[in-house]
Amino acid sequence: MEVLSEILAFVNSQPIWIGLIVLGVCALIEYVFPPFPGDAVTVAGAVLIPTAGYPWWGVFLAVMAGSVIGAGTVWALGFWVANTPERNSPFHRLISWGKVAPTIDKIKVKFREHGSAYIALNRFIPAFRSLIFFSAGLAQLPGRAVVIWAAISAALWNAALLALGLVVGFKLDVLTDWVESYAAVVLTIIGLVLLTRWFLAKRRG
Repeated sequence: MEVLSEILAFVNSQPIWIGLIVLGVCALIEYVFPPFPGDAVTVAGAVLIPTAGYPWWGVFLAVMAGSVIGAGTVWALGFWVANTPERNSPFHRLISWGKVAPTIDKIKVKFREHGSAYIALNRFIPAFRSLIFFSAGLAQLPGRAVVIWAAISAALWNAALLALGLVVGFKLDVLTDWVESYAAVVLTIIGLVLLTRWFLAKRRG
């Protein structure tokens, strides 16, 4: 909430075009540095529509552009790692590490089989977006398809948040609570699924 208030205070003091650029850059940063609260930025943008006179389409396009560019950047990083095995960057060392390499190989197979579905769902899965696009790059999925599915996913998610803002009257606290609750529920479900799969694998082993 404090981060949102600071973003809103800064953006409110700037011309609209600068504010839209800030929103887009923040949406991009979420993919490159996952701890950054990207969804909070979209919420902040929604609040700016009635409070600062921002056009809804401007907010939508700004966060869309940031999301797609950020997704493409992380995909490109994974693609580069996959195509430069001779390099010795931290990313190369990580995916070739003995304990990680088998898992990476399994992820590549999964993404080659179901990559489009994973990317289409990425905006609805908090905390794992960077991993999804990095994995898509490692699996060498075509960049055009990745960008198209990333754009579709971002459009649906951002439209949902803006629509929710309209329904609740663009109240910052309500929107923030909704996003946080949604993230908590999704992460809990993912945790339970992973725990169940681990338990079943242990029993079979």
